[in-house]
Amino acid sequence: MKINVPIILSTIFVFSFFIAPINAQISQGGMRAKINKLVNKLKKEDQVHFGYPVGYGGESETKNKYYKLYLKLKSKATNEELTLLTKNNFKPIVIYSFSILHSREYEDLKNIFIEHLNDTSFYWTAGGCTGFVQRVNWFMLRQLNPIIQDNSKAYLTNEEHLAYCAMFEKQDKLFSCH
Repeated sequence: MKINVPIILSTIFVFSFFIAPINAQISQGGMRAKINKLVNKLKKEDQVHFGYPVGYGGESETKNKYYKLYLKLKSKATNEELTLLTKNNFKPIVIYSFSILHSREYEDLKNIFIEHLNDTSFYWTAGGCTGFVQRVNWFMLRQLNPIIQDNSKAYLTNEEHLAYCAMFEKQDKLFSCH
């Protein structure tokens, strides 16, 4: 059997020409390179920036470079990428990702919260005169509060919310649902 090497090589070349751009978009961990690049930029700041009013004058920090990067992440990342990012070791990335998924009314948000039930890591949010500190699990529970939902999706029942509040208050005297 005679093998036609030029045809095989040209087929491989053409095939790799179409596949290479697809593979280039996916980097380690199943995320696109442009999302990893955004995340790496956000990791240069250990505070969360949601555009809250800051400082003595109380001006919204919507011009802050990290707030703009957060908005970019919000517009570019898929739900799958954001779900992966909720497993990140850098807590501000976890908070940004959870917040974005919450704003999109992501179906599995309660499961992400359950995964972080014991995540008592502190993180800092820019806001007010000095900013404020809270724990990852506190933030998530407050986002899922069925009484103050700013969207139509309720992830927890009132009973579940009160049970988690009681559990957190028992574990940590700094926490309060009220």
